[in-house]
Amino acid sequence: MKVLGVIVEYNPFHNGHLHHLLESKKATNSTHTIAVMSGHFLQRGEPALFDKWSRAKMAVNSGVDLVIELPTIFSSQSAEFFAHGSICALESTNVVDSVCFGSEIGNIDILYKISEILINEPPEFKSELKSHIANGDLFPVARSRALFSYINNNKLISISEGELLHILNSPNNILGIEYIKSILSLKSNIKPYTIQRIKAHYNSKEIESEICSATAIRESLRKSIDLNTLSKVVPSGTYDCVCKRLDDGFFPVFDDLFYEIITSTIIREGSSINSYFEVNEGLENKILDLVLRSNSFYDLLTSIKSKRYTMTKIKRILMNILLGITKEDVFSLKNQNSIPYVRILAFNDKGREIIKEMKKKSESVLINKLSNANLNNPNISKFLKYDIRSTDLYNVIYYKNNKNILKGSMDYYISPIYVK
Repeated sequence: MKVLGVIVEYNPFHNGHLHHLLESKKATNSTHTIAVMSGHFLQRGEPALFDKWSRAKMAVNSGVDLVIELPTIFSSQSAEFFAHGSICALESTNVVDSVCFGSEIGNIDILYKISEILINEPPEFKSELKSHIANGDLFPVARSRALFSYINNNKLISISEGELLHILNSPNNILGIEYIKSILSLKSNIKPYTIQRIKAHYNSKEIESEICSATAIRESLRKSIDLNTLSKVVPSGTYDCVCKRLDDGFFPVFDDLFYEIITSTIIREGSSINSYFEVNEGLENKILDLVLRSNSFYDLLTSIKSKRYTMTKIKRILMNILLGITKEDVFSLKNQNSIPYVRILAFNDKGREIIKEMKKKSESVLINKLSNANLNNPNISKFLKYDIRSTDLYNVIYYKNNKNILKGSMDYYISPIYVK
């Protein structure tokens, strides 16, 4: 058994994801695939379109063998923390041989060399970095210039300063570098690979071909449920799942639907929102001032936005407030090198083979049913409480038209999906 790991959100699983999955299997010569997938709230600080079990089923329908959940405390955070949690999740299975991610550059050697420098921080690099910061450069610019100087002086890579800056400013390259840094810091035996992203730009909002960005698909669904357009850009397994969800009265979930819950939480909590992760430097005062004057979720976001706080960062901060993710919990987990449980969302027959291996090799608890989890274990409960809360808050919106079938906290009622 040779197990490939992929780190995903699948919001939703589309043709670009299928291309990445197939090419990743080829590149790694893997026999089995495990995906660690974000649950109900995602890395950009947004809710998922559909519930985590449906999205996990989409993945297994299209060739993933086993889908496990990335704990919520990692899923809506910056690239560094998101990547650390994702690699820890794969490492905790103790069966993953390789991880393959998409990147704009598609060159693992360059990304690996950059990651090595950043994780090891050679004295020459640190000196250059301090010098550029002292000269007034913002940290990202200072880091890029220090990196280029170090790489150029030591003739490590043939690359121009402009090319390096482009690499460091590209979202999937950034995530890739963080994945590799986490592998290095954990001293993991997982081997990293990368596949170059094709055709669609990461943030493209237009559906122009059969391979488009997830952003474009979400924007299309936000404007209208155009299933004819959707059928052209997603595999049949995704299309069938989406149609079934819509037929059952479950509609796509978007961030603005949480506006009233978020504003109510902020007003109730008051200045104590500064206990939540990334609410720093008096930002709670600005948020409290603007929340009463905002007319919509977008209005609130744009009012808070500044050079220091990008739109995506503000979304993550608001999601931390919504989910109650505290600084104390995040800081206590930042240096943790493993996750105490592996939570299964969906699998097929080959996925069963992976689970069997995990039972032999992993020290983490395998969770099929949440009712069997030991919530009295403080290490487990610190993670799981956020997973449960995120599902409950998500379902306030998701089950709006289906309250009659909402049994309660659905994490306790829905079992992993077996795909034959």
